[in-house]
Amino acid sequence: MRQRIIKNIILIILVAVIALLLDHIFAPKYLDENQDGRITREFYNEKTQLDVIGLGSSTMYNAMTPVYLWGEYGFTGYVRSNASQTMWQSYYLLVDALRTGHKPSLVALDVSFMKYGEEFVEEPSNRKSIESMRDPLAKWQAVQASKYEEEQPLSYFFPVLRYHSRWKELTGDDVKYAFEQPDVTYNGFLMEFKIPEEQTIFPRESSEDAAFPEKSKDYLDRIIKLCREKNIDLLLMKTPTYQNSWYYEYDELMEGIAEENGLTYINFDSLAEAMGIDVRTDYIDDGEHFNVVGAEKFCKVFGQYIKDNYDLPDHRTDGEISSVWNGKLDAYNAAKADGMGEYKEAIENMD
Repeated sequence: MRQRIIKNIILIILVAVIALLLDHIFAPKYLDENQDGRITREFYNEKTQLDVIGLGSSTMYNAMTPVYLWGEYGFTGYVRSNASQTMWQSYYLLVDALRTGHKPSLVALDVSFMKYGEEFVEEPSNRKSIESMRDPLAKWQAVQASKYEEEQPLSYFFPVLRYHSRWKELTGDDVKYAFEQPDVTYNGFLMEFKIPEEQTIFPRESSEDAAFPEKSKDYLDRIIKLCREKNIDLLLMKTPTYQNSWYYEYDELMEGIAEENGLTYINFDSLAEAMGIDVRTDYIDDGEHFNVVGAEKFCKVFGQYIKDNYDLPDHRTDGEISSVWNGKLDAYNAAKADGMGEYKEAIENMD
C-alpha cells in the first residue's frame, strides 16, 4: 500500500514536471515578432521599487520610455501596457503589480480604450496581457473579464492547452528559451525606428453619441478606488495622436470624471505642437504609435509635467538605485545608437 502511494506521488510529480516543461516549450516567446507579448512577463524581472507605473494600450508602450525618464528626471518606472489592453486588464495588472511587491507613487493611465466595452474581445492581445501574470487570483479574474465565452480559462494557466498545435512551428529557440529569455523591452517600452511609408492625418471629430460603456466606467472606478486605498496618485491621460479615434466629447466626459474624483485629466494632443512632434517623422504609422524619436519628445514634456505636479524623488544620487538604472540607460542608449541608422535612412528616403 505504501509503495503504491509513493509510486502515485512520483507519477503525479513526473506528470506535473512534463506538463510544466511542455507549457514553457509550446508557449510563444515573442522575442523577434509581436514583442509586446514580452511586456507582462518582463515586469517581474524588475527588482527596484517603481515610482511610476504606466497603464494603457499600445500607444502607451510606444510613448512612455521609463529609462529615458530616468536619465532626464531620476525617477523609476515601468509600462504595463499591451496591444488593445482594456480598462479591466489595466485594473488587474495594477492589482497584480501591487500584490507582487510594487508600490508606485504614481499611476499614469492612458484612457484611450475607455471607449470599448463588453463587446470588445481580442484573444491574441488577451493572451499577451494575461498569460504571464503572476498573481493567480488577479490572473483568474482578468481571464474571466476578458475571454470569449467558449475559451478555456485554464489554458491561460496551462498554455500547452492553447498552443499544442504549435508543434509544427517549434524551433531550437523554443527549447533554448523555455525557462529564461532575454529582455527585449526597456522597462516595458518598445523601441521603434520606423516611419510611415505614407502619411495621412485623420483630424479629430465630434460625435453626438460619444459615451463610455458601463464596463469601462466600472473598471476605471475600480482603478480610482484602488489607488485611493493604497495612497497612490493617479494621472488620467491620453497620449498624442493624429488619428480620428478620440472624439472631443470624450475629453469632456473624462474631465467630468476627473473633477468628480479630484483627479487630473490631460489630453497631450494639446501639447503636441509644443513638443515639436512631427507626424511624418515621429511615428511608425499614421500618427498613432511613436517611434523612439517621438517617444522622447513626448517624455521630455511628460516627465516635466510629472516632476512639476507630483512629489517623486530623484534617485540619481542614490548609489544603489542609480547603479542599476544607469546600467539600463547605457543599454538603452546603445540600442538606440544601433537603430538610428535605420531611422536616418528612412528620413533620407522620405517622399
